[in-house]
Formats: sequence, structure tokens, C-alpha cells
Amino acid sequence: MRRFYLAILALTFVFGSTAFAEQYPKIKPELKRHYPRKDRSFCKTFPNFSLRNKLCNPAPGMLGNIEWCRENVTISDRDDSGNYQSYEAVVVTYRPVYANGAWGKKFQRTHRKARTLVTPAIIANYKP
Repeated sequence: MRRFYLAILALTFVFGSTAFAEQYPKIKPELKRHYPRKDRSFCKTFPNFSLRNKLCNPAPGMLGNIEWCRENVTISDRDDSGNYQSYEAVVVTYRPVYANGAWGKKFQRTHRKARTLVTPAIIANYKP
């Protein structure tokens, strides 16, 4: 007898609670949560491969260049008279960035460091 009452109670709870539940169309629009699906297309997942093989967008717009690597070097040059001159420089590696998220080929630029005052100024003694 107990099992019979428990079964009836369970059935009324299961079927009766759905009648009280608020249906989806009755929910106010500001309470609904809907986020746009993430773009999982091939071009978005593998932008460098699609740029290299000219898939999807063969000529995407270039956004600019990013600094990829910076290296301090000492460069020795020989002038026309045969003297050696050494100076410090910075080799900066850049990469272009495209609108679809891809990176272009690396390119380097060498910038000479600003000259610093290594030795103090020479004071000349004038004898009148």
C-alpha cells in the first residue's frame, strides 16, 4: 500500500510541476541569455595557413607591424681610408599583422643607438 501511495505522489509531483513551470515564450527578453556562436571557420582557426595558401580571403587588409624580437649588436665598419669604426646598434625584427589574424613574413631593420658622451669634454688651455 505504501508503494502505491509513493508512486501516485511521485507521478503528481513530476507531471504537476511542469504545469507550474514558466514556459520559454513567457520569459521576458531581458532575462533570456543568448550569446552569438563562436566563429569556428577554417580561416579563423588557421589564419596563417589560409593566408599562405590564399584561401578564404586572398588579400586581407594589413593592420600594421608588431615588434617580434630586439637584439643589441656591435657593428664594425671599415671606412674608405681603411680605419675601423665600431658602434652599437639594435636589430629589430618586425612582422606584419593582417585583419584576419595572420602574421606575415619577418623583416629586420637595424637602428644605430643614440650616441652617448663616452669621454668628458676636452678642456683646452689657452695661453695668451
